[in-house]
Amino acid sequence: MLRSGEIVAPTGLSTCHDLRVERIELRPPTDGDVAAISVVIDAQDTAWWGEPDGDIDDVRHELDRVRQAMGSLEVGARVALLDGRLVGVALAVGHGHTSVAVDPHGAQASATRLALFRWLAAFGRVEIESPANDEVRLSELATVGFVPYRSSFELERPGDAELPEPHWPAGIAPVPFRLGVDDEELHAMIYSFWTDVVGHTARPIDEWRSAILAGPWFEADLIVIARADSGDGPIVGCALGRTFTGGVGWVSQLGVARPARGLGLGRALLIEACRRLSRREPRVIGLGVEAENANALGLYRSIGFEVSREWIHCTRQ
Repeated sequence: MLRSGEIVAPTGLSTCHDLRVERIELRPPTDGDVAAISVVIDAQDTAWWGEPDGDIDDVRHELDRVRQAMGSLEVGARVALLDGRLVGVALAVGHGHTSVAVDPHGAQASATRLALFRWLAAFGRVEIESPANDEVRLSELATVGFVPYRSSFELERPGDAELPEPHWPAGIAPVPFRLGVDDEELHAMIYSFWTDVVGHTARPIDEWRSAILAGPWFEADLIVIARADSGDGPIVGCALGRTFTGGVGWVSQLGVARPARGLGLGRALLIEACRRLSRREPRVIGLGVEAENANALGLYRSIGFEVSREWIHCTRQ
C-alpha cells in the first residue's frame, strides 16, 4: 500500500545548459485544494472539449469517492505542485479506475502527467483513460507502460428533440422509485448482470448508493424502474438519470433483467428516462457505452443518440 509523504517526481531539480528546471512535488490533497483542483480540471476539459464538464461540487464528490474507495485521500490521491502552484491531480476511485487532470498550459505539463501516471502505476493493475484524439497523452502513457485495451463512447442527443411515447411490454409497468425502500432490490437486479460487459465493475451497495442515489443532483423522479406483474412484481429493468452542470442530462445505468429481455423493455426505459430528463430543459442528454457493445449502440442510435466522444482505456500489461 502506498504511504503518505512528499514525493518528488523523477524530473527533480536540475540545470541543463544553465536553464533551471523546477521539480514537481506530489502530495495528498486537502479540502483547501478543492478550488485549485477544479481550475485544473476545467482547464483540461476546455482544452479537450471547448468548455468545462463539471463544477466544484463534482470535485468534492470525486474526493469523497476516493475516501470511500481507498480509505483516505492520503492513500488514494495526489496533487502536483510546480513552484508551489497546483498544476495537476490524480485520483484512484476504486476498482482500478482513476482520473488524471493536468493544466495543459503549465510549463511542465508533460512532465507533470508522467509523474502522476507513475504514481498511479504503483497501485498495480489500474486503468487510465484518454480521449482518442489526444495523441500526446496516449504517447506519454505508453512511455510508462500503459497500453490501450478497450475503448468506450459517450453519446449525446439534443435535450429538446422530440421523443415518442414509450411502449411498455405486456405485463410490465413503470412505477415510482422509493428511496430507502427499493435500493437493495434495484442494486441486486443491476449487478446480477452488470459485470457481463467488459469495463463494468461490481460496486458494493454503499458505494453504489453514494455514486447514484446521493448528491445535490439526485432526483428520485429521474430513477426509472419497471416491475413485472403489471407493476406489482419484481424490478425487471431500470434507467437511472441525473443532471450535470452545464445543462447536461445523463443516463448512468440502463439495464434489463435477463428474463425480461427481447421484449423492447430497454427501449421503453431509455425513452422514458430521456423524456423525464428533457423536462429539466437540458442542452443535451448523454450516456456512455463500451465500443464493442453493438446491440446497445444500435438501440441508442435508433432514438437519436450520436457518438460525441471516444475514450481509450489504457492499462499496464
